[in-house]
This record gives sequence, C-alpha cells and structure tokens, in this order.
Amino acid sequence: MLDLTADLIRAEAPAILVLLATALVYLGERRVHNYNYVYLTHVEGEELIPTLMKTYYRLVLLFPFVALITAFLLPRALVPIRATLPGIALIVLGFLSRSWSMRSLGRLWTQRCIYIADMPRATNGPYKFLRHPEYIARTVEGLGFILFFGLNPLSLLLWLRMIMLLSRVIKVESRQVHELSGAPLHLLDGSSTVGASKL
Repeated sequence: MLDLTADLIRAEAPAILVLLATALVYLGERRVHNYNYVYLTHVEGEELIPTLMKTYYRLVLLFPFVALITAFLLPRALVPIRATLPGIALIVLGFLSRSWSMRSLGRLWTQRCIYIADMPRATNGPYKFLRHPEYIARTVEGLGFILFFGLNPLSLLLWLRMIMLLSRVIKVESRQVHELSGAPLHLLDGSSTVGASKL
C-alpha cells in the first residue's frame, strides 16, 4: 500500500509542483490585492461589480485544482488529450504576461474593478498594445492548465464559464475607460454595457 502511494506521488510530482507554484503565486497576488485595495478605497475609489469580480477570481483560484481532480477522476476515455509541455508553456506564458500587466499597473492593480475619477488610462507595459492584458494572460494560463492536466469536458466547461464572466467584467471596464478618457466608446454590434455595473 505504501509503495502504491509513493508511486502515485512520483507519477503526479509535476502536477503537484505546478499546483504548489500556482497556489504560492495566488497567495502573493492576494497579498498585493489586499494592500492595493486599501489604498484605492482610501483615495475614494468606487468599487464596481464586487460580486462578479469575486466570483471570477474564485473561479481563477479553483480552476487548476478542479482541472487536476476532474482529469484524475474521469475515465481515460473522457480525458483524450494531455499535452504536458504545451500546457506548461502556456501556463508560464500566462504567468509572465500577467505579472508584467500587474507590475505595469502598480498600486492600481487589484482583484476588483475600482473606478477613480480623473485617473488616466494605463498606457505602459502591455497596456500599450492591449486593452485587457491581464485577462488575456489568465485565459491563456487556463488553457495551459487544461492541456497540462488533460482536456476533459468538465474543465473545458469551467474554462468557458470563466470566459463568459470575463466578458461581463470587460464590458464594465470598457465603459469605465470610456468615461475616463472622454473618447467615443466602440463596441461590437449587439454589445451593450447598459446595466453592466449592476451585475
């Protein structure tokens, strides 16, 4: 029995290391969030969509663990693809891009959508090229977890759910950036931000 446990731990050592590293990164992010959140509320920032943001970041935190558990518990027929190296590459790419985004925002980065009147739009780092680089990085990282732990229907559905929540967050943030810049708001046909802050 002890040999079986040791073999299982040895076989799953890469997954355990990835989960451990992910948990440590998320703990660090949470600490930065708490520090910056106090600052942003002190300078009279208005928190928009707190429930939606909390839900999104909880899913982000749970996703790698759910991906591992579902890939481990589901029958092999339901986990047809496991691409460890491409998965790790996407996880690392997502992590590095996300870190660059967070570093570029500095004290303005939190796990919440906070509106501060007269705050200029971020235009440094990856924000020179993209509107929402942190969210793109998290999406890429999520795809990396799916490939690393094994593509399965449950992980894929949870990842798609995260993307749906993210689209709602982006609508609110796009409206916020529009209000700050005074520039015309360009949305895709059929898109609307009306009522998005009430989500």
